[in-house]
Amino acid sequence: MKKYLKFLPLVMVLLVSLGLYFYGSPEYIVDKIGLQNAYGLMFIFALLGGLTTFNTVPYYSLLLVLATAGLNPFLLGLSSALGVMSGDTFSYILGQQGSTVLPARFLKYIEILKTFAEHNEKKFLLICFLYGSLSPLSNDFITISAGMARIKYWKMMLPLALGNIVFNVGLAYAFTYGGEWIVNLSGLL
Repeated sequence: MKKYLKFLPLVMVLLVSLGLYFYGSPEYIVDKIGLQNAYGLMFIFALLGGLTTFNTVPYYSLLLVLATAGLNPFLLGLSSALGVMSGDTFSYILGQQGSTVLPARFLKYIEILKTFAEHNEKKFLLICFLYGSLSPLSNDFITISAGMARIKYWKMMLPLALGNIVFNVGLAYAFTYGGEWIVNLSGLL
């Protein structure tokens, strides 16, 4: 039972998000928090998503609600990407600090990553960009590892952040124009 209780906060946030989405219109939510506050709220949720290792904060659900409410999808995607990037900075610092206590058997993997990033800079930048723009998974795989390998922050973060902007803006546009389809689908359920 204890192993399932750790998922209770996540389940509660998802249920509340779904309840608000299906029983309270997105327009109602935006009316309550205000248009200008909505972008700030998106940034904060994404920041929390970036701060928590392996994303326990489902900021995608808020992105869905705000996009279907009619907010600017580009600004929503940009504010969420900047929030995630800000949170990922913490993961990078965590990786730097964690490298001092890393067991010796992992040091060879970190050294391989560092050597690859130094000798294949364009490929490393491309990998960071593609991961950020195509993967809905947490960026912690890259940011913590790059911190441990002492890869320069901007060498890793800039392409990853640009990729996150592409991903989140694309997702916001998909939610904006796919929102009607989702609402129609929910009527069938």
